[in-house]
Amino acid sequence: MNRSINTFKVIAVCSVVAIFAISGCDKLPFFSKSGTKKAEETKITPPTPPVQPPADTSLSGDTLARVNNWTITLPEFNEKLQGLKEVMPEYNTDDFESRKMVLEELVRQELLVQDAEKSGIANEKDIVEALKEFKRTLLVREIASRLTKDITVDDAEAEKYYNENKDLFAEDTQWHAREIMVPSQSEANEILIELLKGADFATMATQRSKSASAAKGGDLDWISQAPFPQMESTLMTLEKGAVSSVLKGSDGFYIIKLEDKKGGVPRLFAEVKEEIKKGLTLLKQQQEVLKYIEKLKNEAKVEVREELLK
Repeated sequence: MNRSINTFKVIAVCSVVAIFAISGCDKLPFFSKSGTKKAEETKITPPTPPVQPPADTSLSGDTLARVNNWTITLPEFNEKLQGLKEVMPEYNTDDFESRKMVLEELVRQELLVQDAEKSGIANEKDIVEALKEFKRTLLVREIASRLTKDITVDDAEAEKYYNENKDLFAEDTQWHAREIMVPSQSEANEILIELLKGADFATMATQRSKSASAAKGGDLDWISQAPFPQMESTLMTLEKGAVSSVLKGSDGFYIIKLEDKKGGVPRLFAEVKEEIKKGLTLLKQQQEVLKYIEKLKNEAKVEVREELLK
């Protein structure tokens, strides 16, 4: 049985844990005794007594448990435990008490399922529709899994992609900048002339700037994104220690100085190799599925009226 179905079964097994935790079962390994109510303190309407089992209630062969006409064998139980181990690697499936607890949960779940079916809940429209939708989702995931199970990406393919796209793996560039902002371009031009004559930028920012950073000498500290696009493009071209020309922002006219910059250097291939392999594998899987869907579409009669969406 495939992994997707195993996982679904494990989820189905474990989902009942929450129900019994709420109802006061303090024996479950997933909840501490202090966090639950005693069973006698919780008021629960008892379910309708189930149909009595056949007179011969003895279990034989590899049958592990029976609830009326439902049975589970030891191999089936071990299969569920294996699925549980896949989603919870730390769970000790060899421990007797742990195995016993899982079996108890399966029996409890079956009691609830049988009662729900007897009461008619299983035939309610929203339940039926939800099961249909889950079946569709499960089938889609399973066929996609089978189509892509052999798709892999080796180190050479990953390195080739890295060399062709190094810019994608560069660390974000950060700038340590200062700013002076004034409301008029003429005032900004006057300040720029003073700066070009040798005036100290921080002092001019403190004395003349109208921005919130004026009290700190216009210091913006380290930033990875500038307040407006023209400032960011200017920071990208400035050398350390250089002062910009006058820039027009949304709230005034700016002059900026680049104190320092860092980042912008591609990470080493060894650092991103696994990340690239996972990304390329996912991309190849998607392409394979889309190719298969296109094949099915060409073989089927598909009619769509997009105009009804408007």
